[in-house]
Amino acid sequence: MPVEAAKALLCFLGLAIFSIWVFINPFWGVVVFALSVVISLVMAWVISDYSITLEIFLFLSLAIAAYYLRSKIQAETRNALVKIEEIQKNRNILKEGLFSHRGVQEALKKKLYRFFQLKELMSSLSVRLDIRDVAEAVVEAAFTIIGKADSCYFYMVDIEKQEFALTAVKQRNPDAKIKNKSGDLFDHWVFKQRQPLFIEDVRKDYRFDLERNTEGAVNLKSLISTPLIIEEKIAGSIRLNSSRANTFLPDDLRLLDIISNLASVALENANLYTRTKELAIRDSLTGVYVQKFFKDRLVEEVARSLRGDFPTSVLLLDIDFFKAYNDKYGHAAGDIVLKKVANILIESVHDAGDIVARYGGEEFAVILANKGKEEAYAFAEDIRKKIEAETFLLRRQESRVTVSIGVATCALDAKVCQDLIKAADDALYKAKKMGRNCVATR
Repeated sequence: MPVEAAKALLCFLGLAIFSIWVFINPFWGVVVFALSVVISLVMAWVISDYSITLEIFLFLSLAIAAYYLRSKIQAETRNALVKIEEIQKNRNILKEGLFSHRGVQEALKKKLYRFFQLKELMSSLSVRLDIRDVAEAVVEAAFTIIGKADSCYFYMVDIEKQEFALTAVKQRNPDAKIKNKSGDLFDHWVFKQRQPLFIEDVRKDYRFDLERNTEGAVNLKSLISTPLIIEEKIAGSIRLNSSRANTFLPDDLRLLDIISNLASVALENANLYTRTKELAIRDSLTGVYVQKFFKDRLVEEVARSLRGDFPTSVLLLDIDFFKAYNDKYGHAAGDIVLKKVANILIESVHDAGDIVARYGGEEFAVILANKGKEEAYAFAEDIRKKIEAETFLLRRQESRVTVSIGVATCALDAKVCQDLIKAADDALYKAKKMGRNCVATR
């Protein structure tokens, strides 16, 4: 073999050692290196040119260079992998942060929307002066804003019975029947404890005996409820119900509590308006209607009587010798007489459309809708007897009071409101001339 060919082969082997060591595996690099050394020695012996053995140093140099180059590449690769892992980690952190910020942003949007709805509710309640209107607006708002319930109940306290009465309701299923309209054990708990109620699962809440639960709440699984407090008293409650357990969150109860506070203020305003309105049409001493309201109602009743061709009667009642009671017992005693006479009149009037009013100092007026003269006369005579039989305790002294009553009927005595009042007044004057303590007609 020519020397040039042998040297070319050895150069090729050197490049192979370098390439295999760097790019494939150090083990195979060592194998090729050892094989190349053997081949160099054999070739030097065959062609009797021992200078070829110097190529072994070339192989060694290439192997060392390959070793260091591979070590450097591996180190750089490890550094690159570490950086890639760190970048991936930072990317994941940023991604989680982005998702977190998106969640916070959505939560803020939801809260902002709820605050906007609360503002709308506050504006709506500020112009509502009827208790039922307030209840309906609050139920609609609570059901919509919280948006998780199957139904929403608004209870008001019946002061006379001291129990809840269902005032307004909103249901996902409008056809669902409500069998218990006076509250159940959950509402009674809110009423007695005077604090909100949060139940995630009624089956796991051992504060309540479900066997005592009402039939109307069989499908109830979770609820939130808050009391309505006005002037330190329980005025009612708002309650959201769900047929699924774990429907509500503590935030929902806090929101319902805000709604109940708004509702309490609106109810207080409505009550104040109602009382103010009552003061405008009712006598502050006796509690019966004032003269203006009596005349307004009489105009309506006379017009209705003439349209429908049925009678309407008016009674004018005067307490006999009332000035003598004031002079003898004082004005406080006179007030007692007026109140008691007014109470007898109120207790005697039961039919729809009938009203009692204070017409003057010691005069009262009564509208009897759908009653003719004979029926009105009998009614007046019954009142006269009740008042005559009543005992009045004035300054620890028992006394009796009598009244004179005049009766007039539309359209028999008059067809105009003022003329009807004049006819009743003439009949009253006639009763006084007859000796008082009697009933007279025109």
